[in-house]
Amino acid sequence: MAVDVVLFGSHPDDVEWGAGGISLLLRDHSVSFAIVDLTNGEMGSRGTTEERKLEAQRAAEYLGASVRESLNMPDGALVDSPQARKQIAGVIRRYRPALVLAPFWKDRHPDHTAAGRMVRNSILHCTLRKSDDPNPPHKPATFLYYLLHHFTHPTFVVDISHVYDSKLELLKIHDSQFSKTAEDFGLIPLGVSDYLFGLESRDRFFGSLIGVHHGEALVSDTPVKLATATQILSVFT
Repeated sequence: MAVDVVLFGSHPDDVEWGAGGISLLLRDHSVSFAIVDLTNGEMGSRGTTEERKLEAQRAAEYLGASVRESLNMPDGALVDSPQARKQIAGVIRRYRPALVLAPFWKDRHPDHTAAGRMVRNSILHCTLRKSDDPNPPHKPATFLYYLLHHFTHPTFVVDISHVYDSKLELLKIHDSQFSKTAEDFGLIPLGVSDYLFGLESRDRFFGSLIGVHHGEALVSDTPVKLATATQILSVFT
């Protein structure tokens, strides 16, 4: 199955957290996309593996994703290794997207860092002809990285203001993760203890950078090609 966009996340709620508004915009514009979770979030302090799998599937249905799958990598132990890069490249060669989104490769959570690095370093394996991958080489037009805990200056900020209520509903589908504060779970919070408040505060900040109510930030580590005046104008209008 070919799709227009593949969104990678370390855990079953990462895509919704960092790029949920973007996913909703893709849905509303009938852009096909796949969500690929690297792990099942089995080491998380909140929710069982079974609960998280159900929440992930419900969220995918809400988003209208063409498919959602897990690579069943070990939660809490993701490593940017040659084998992991090949596995990521295999997904990209199978779905053949024009655009790939993944977590930014710097983050306080080591799984987010590893996920960003393995996707970033998979690019070579996507195009190797002397590969044992059953799918032919494929080179996506663009790789972009969404921010989670870490802040860096964004390359793009996507205006998600008019879908923000839907993003909050999407996050609430992950009830095991967002229904309570850290104190309610008996955890010591790192940062803001009210998770949804913290996430909305971040999205409001990113939105403020472009003069809108809510935004999601994307980073490119390479120049983005704009070949025509129409493409240039589409970015700024």
